[in-house]
Amino acid sequence: MSRTEEASQRMRDERKAQILRTAAEVFARQGVVSTRISDLAEAAGMSQGLLYRYFANKEEVYAALLERASQSTISLAQAALEQPGSPWEQLHWLTEHLLLGMRQPTSLPIISQASAIASSAQEPLHRLGKVLFLVLRQLIVAGQAKGQAVQRDPDQLAMLYCCCLQGLAGRQGLFREMTETDLPDADAILHLLKA
Repeated sequence: MSRTEEASQRMRDERKAQILRTAAEVFARQGVVSTRISDLAEAAGMSQGLLYRYFANKEEVYAALLERASQSTISLAQAALEQPGSPWEQLHWLTEHLLLGMRQPTSLPIISQASAIASSAQEPLHRLGKVLFLVLRQLIVAGQAKGQAVQRDPDQLAMLYCCCLQGLAGRQGLFREMTETDLPDADAILHLLKA
């Protein structure tokens, strides 16, 4: 690739990143359903025609954001397994980092609004759910073996943990007056699993 082509590709990549960055803010503020492509173009400081050079529609923009958020969370879950310490300490690390992600003003709305788009675009979310469940189950089983986690069905415990996080994610619609400081801490969530 020539230097000119490399520079052009870098500019396209930067523009696409700009669109995604501003789109995350718009989707978080207005919701996926209420957002129009013109809203995304305006926020990115470009015409709709230029935005269409990068994305076919708002669903494609949202799908790219969902992919990025899902992949980031998958990487986080896998990183938990590599953390030093006991399985309980690894689970605590993961919980703290998941809660930290929920405190970001744009990340949580991206994942929590996934049901508003076509099911074909939800594949990243399904992949995230599978990986997170398996990592949680692995940490719970290892924690049970060390007497750190309650001796109950690890599948049910992993599901309980996931539902707790999903409920916290969904709180924005039900409890809009709550702030990120109203989220429970990792110890409160893990109390559900502690031996």
